[in-house]
Amino acid sequence: MDTCNMVVLQHKHSLSLIDLNPKYPHDEQVYDDEEDLIIKQAFRCPCARCEQEITYLHRYYYKCDQCDYSLHKLCKNFPTELQHVSHSAHSLALFLDESLGQCHMCKRTPRNMQLIYGCSRCMFSICLDCAIGDVQYHTIYHPSHQHPLIPFCKHKQVSAECDACGKEHRGVFYECSTCFRFSAHNDCVFQPKRLLIQDGTRGRFSHTHPLILAYSFPAIDQKAKFYPTCRVCDNSFSDRENFWVYKCEKCRYYAHADCANSIWEPSNSIFKYKEQILGNILLIFVMCLLQPSTSSINYINFMLVHNVMLNIP
Repeated sequence: MDTCNMVVLQHKHSLSLIDLNPKYPHDEQVYDDEEDLIIKQAFRCPCARCEQEITYLHRYYYKCDQCDYSLHKLCKNFPTELQHVSHSAHSLALFLDESLGQCHMCKRTPRNMQLIYGCSRCMFSICLDCAIGDVQYHTIYHPSHQHPLIPFCKHKQVSAECDACGKEHRGVFYECSTCFRFSAHNDCVFQPKRLLIQDGTRGRFSHTHPLILAYSFPAIDQKAKFYPTCRVCDNSFSDRENFWVYKCEKCRYYAHADCANSIWEPSNSIFKYKEQILGNILLIFVMCLLQPSTSSINYINFMLVHNVMLNIP
């Protein structure tokens, strides 16, 4: 542990607790103007302790009235100094460790900067888990679910299904510890409320208006809109009515959340079959050169037209 890379975390002014979403869990229903809700949900500011973002989904945070200083509620509640049995000679102070040093108790090495408790005189430090016990990491209050969600890290080798997109993922999931009926992958949870599909699909698809994230597409709504299909993969929503979708109601433009966002390669979309389609065209083209026929030439023309329509480079 390098003392030059340890930042003491203190602040001289008093802090006020801010509630970003006092209407939770009914926040999406009480806003008449969806634009106001989207602006609120776009809130971002850095935490001065852990240097991670404070978002609308965290709901609570502390803010200084006299300067530009903000903290996650969880980060604010950590004591800045404590006595610990692992180092009885001196008290341990709360630091932001930039050196990525190993915890002296559990021997784990962090991948990123993290909060630690350390003694600069003895070059001794321990992670939050070892210092305080089972740390309750940042709870979020997501509008898709009526209860708060807490992060849970799935084992790297184990896949689990996400209740937001229906796909299998590995890594951090946010789960409900109240009803145990909801679990969404980290990438889905922090998707933007508003998305330009040309940004989400890296320019492969385009639409004039931003798409708005909805947390279900009920069968009755699909029927009222004549059973639309996803504008990216062209599959229906009939078996995915409880999964999240991006939509433009004005134009009746809909896309699966995972198709609209380039975090994933949609499993049933043109992305998966791009190489296969181009390979088929090349094969038919060679066959035409060796044995020309009207049907094969027509098939090539058909494939080329549809590749232009699908915008496959």
